[in-house]
Amino acid sequence: MLFNSLPFLYLFLPVTYLVFWKLHTKVQRYVWLTITGYIFYSFWNPKFCLLMAVSTLVSYGAGLGFLRWKDARRRRLCLVFPIVFDLALLGTFKYANFALSSGNWLLQSVHSNLRAPSFDIVLPIGISFYTFHTITYIVDSYRGVIKPTRNFFEFSCYVSLFSQLVAGPIVRFRQVEQDLENIDHANRTAYLERDWSFFVFGMIKKVLIADSIARIINPALLRWQSLSTLDTWLCMLGYTYQLYFDFSGYSDMAVGLGAMFGIRLPQNFNSPYKAVDISDFWKRWHISLSSVLRDYLYIPLGGSRQGEWKTCRNLLITMLLGGLWHGANWTFVAWGAYHGILLVATRYSEAFLNL
Repeated sequence: MLFNSLPFLYLFLPVTYLVFWKLHTKVQRYVWLTITGYIFYSFWNPKFCLLMAVSTLVSYGAGLGFLRWKDARRRRLCLVFPIVFDLALLGTFKYANFALSSGNWLLQSVHSNLRAPSFDIVLPIGISFYTFHTITYIVDSYRGVIKPTRNFFEFSCYVSLFSQLVAGPIVRFRQVEQDLENIDHANRTAYLERDWSFFVFGMIKKVLIADSIARIINPALLRWQSLSTLDTWLCMLGYTYQLYFDFSGYSDMAVGLGAMFGIRLPQNFNSPYKAVDISDFWKRWHISLSSVLRDYLYIPLGGSRQGEWKTCRNLLITMLLGGLWHGANWTFVAWGAYHGILLVATRYSEAFLNL
């Protein structure tokens, strides 16, 4: 179910919205948002709701462990086990087939008769997003950045919030913690015009602009071999804008939807095509992902604190894994490597110009 689908607009959203504002206590609203999040998710495949529930339970239990235990050994266990568990789920469902097919390609290239088995594994939609939600919660709890919640439904509401469940933005618990704690005092009319404006303008970007562009370029891309050089460039330019308006429009709708229920989600795009260089671009495009990769991967690897060579290494590793996060395919790995090289080149060019 998409935000621009008729079932969502004329059934799911009105019912969810009206019932939410008829409820008054925190727990009632947490439970309602949790239930509606699972209903929303079940429209793709109800079976995968169990995966999200298990991931939620494991991460919630880790949070309770941080509250109960203060010794380093147990705290590290509460950090490592749930992260390994979440990554194992993500790896199994998103990357197992990719790893096996890559292994078979390698065996075939060396003329080996061995073959890795193949499995019919369906990728659960949104698993990359809610996995990042649980992992950032665990890491921030371990670091003492946040105090883990004792309220299970508050945490399950955070993980399964339908507005950001399947397409982001990636929301850290600390970004919405205050709104969740004050959800029983949320003011429905305080920012009503802004909330609906975000949703409506996001809908315009997604449906009227992105989908209109897609209807033009998709048929052309299907017959790419017959395109002239000019047509190819026009298709690539069209796809560039179609991708931006589709993704940013959906993110704007998510921000508007979250605000309708008293939860302020972070901005995910800031005019990325106005960027002056690739570094500036990644501060504007999919901001929630860029900041997560920076804070939970790039900086823990050493960031820019250990000399130029290690800084370049850290940039390349971060972008390679960022590319792989986008999809289980070597094209995404190449895309990540390409952006990592551009970031390194930008860093050296800036250093050269400042000499």
